[in-house]
Amino acid sequence: MKKKLVAMIMVCVLGAFALTACGDEADTAAVETKEVVETENEAEEEVEASDDAEASEDDTNISYVDGFYATDADGNDFMIAFFEGDLGDIAFVKDASDEVTAEYTVEKATLDDGTEYLLVTVGATQIGYYEDGDDIYLVDDDGTIYGAARLTEEEADALYQEASK
Repeated sequence: MKKKLVAMIMVCVLGAFALTACGDEADTAAVETKEVVETENEAEEEVEASDDAEASEDDTNISYVDGFYATDADGNDFMIAFFEGDLGDIAFVKDASDEVTAEYTVEKATLDDGTEYLLVTVGATQIGYYEDGDDIYLVDDDGTIYGAARLTEEEADALYQEASK
């Protein structure tokens, strides 16, 4: 948004300079002043509209449901966090190569050893998980199993913010 505002101001200033080169200096100064004031007013209206849009997005009812986090020996992070709200059920998934936030589907799957797990598809990315008592495991798309931990809402938000950088 700020880039659009700066670009718009730059275009108006350049336009004012072009008018200065083509006409009477007194008339051009008046036109330039008027254009700058109009541009500033338009920019303020756009910022207000943007703030209203962001406020309406913030008013959307979204709540954290659950999430899991794991890391492998190479330092790759794996994360899945589930949210529900007015826009439907969405998940944020990060694996060694992808990260995506979208609506998701869940289906049952089975590991080679017969262990059942839930396979979550978010966009084109898949990650699985299962719980065995107090232990939680994430399963990547190659079938590799990672010991995982349950995330609090604050932890999930912090990891999401870090991944989004």
